[in-house]
Amino acid sequence: MKRTSWSGVYVVCVTPFTEAGKFDEPQIRQLVDTLVADGVDGIILAGSTGEWFAMSDKERIELFRIAADQNKGRVKLLAGTTAIATPTAVQLTRAAKELGLDGTLILPPPYILPTERELLAYFEALDEVGLPIMIYNNPPRTAVNLDAKLLDKLLRFKNIVALKDSVKDLHQISATLRAHGDELAIFTGLETYIIPSVQRGGVGVVAMAPNVMGSEAVALYHHVAAGRWNEAVALQRKIDLLYDRMYGAGINPYVVLKEGMRLRGRPGGYPRAPLASMTRDERASLAALLKSFERATAA
Repeated sequence: MKRTSWSGVYVVCVTPFTEAGKFDEPQIRQLVDTLVADGVDGIILAGSTGEWFAMSDKERIELFRIAADQNKGRVKLLAGTTAIATPTAVQLTRAAKELGLDGTLILPPPYILPTERELLAYFEALDEVGLPIMIYNNPPRTAVNLDAKLLDKLLRFKNIVALKDSVKDLHQISATLRAHGDELAIFTGLETYIIPSVQRGGVGVVAMAPNVMGSEAVALYHHVAAGRWNEAVALQRKIDLLYDRMYGAGINPYVVLKEGMRLRGRPGGYPRAPLASMTRDERASLAALLKSFERATAA
């Protein structure tokens, strides 16, 4: 029996900043409303896409407060509370719980390359806060691979209820779903893997594309879940092209998302240093790609 009913499309939203790098509360509120209107099932705040690494702890807590106030329970809200130091991650998770958020998304502590004993102690401290946890498997960012065997040890903690799995190994994805899909709500963390993940029992996607593509990107999961393969494949091709631009053009993917949002009149704001906005030529190339999506939809 699954520990949570979380499923569907949980968007890891950007954090809007002004061009000067200031926190942009009006656009944050507008973005929450926009994503809810797009039909997402959940919003994840201050994840990597939300540039948590460039925010102070105080700013992250303020982001949680603003989003919770604006959302008013319409969709699930998860707080990105990843931190290298255990006390910081615990403090952020406690703040999210006090503000009434539904859960948290947490990576293994990045950079420090924790041992298994240290990793288990980290999640034990977070489990004690009492807020449901979606653990995030992204080995290139952490050098920790949350495979089925390691998850078996982590599942001693009752508040670990879901997994965002961003591995690109279909054999591992299948093994994880077989071993733990009955207990954990397992989401793919890569929209390029929605079809094989859902076909094997995955319950949803932690998605970036809705920031730019709105309800069209949300629809991909629902087409796959309903077995509407022609519609799913057509949308998958568009999202694959967006991912190619995010990860294959030598530009930070979070910058691509924010530029794409501005090009489409969506409230994404600007990246915060050290991330830098696109050049004129890069922006023109992205604009042409997004235009091609519109033409494909019209056809």
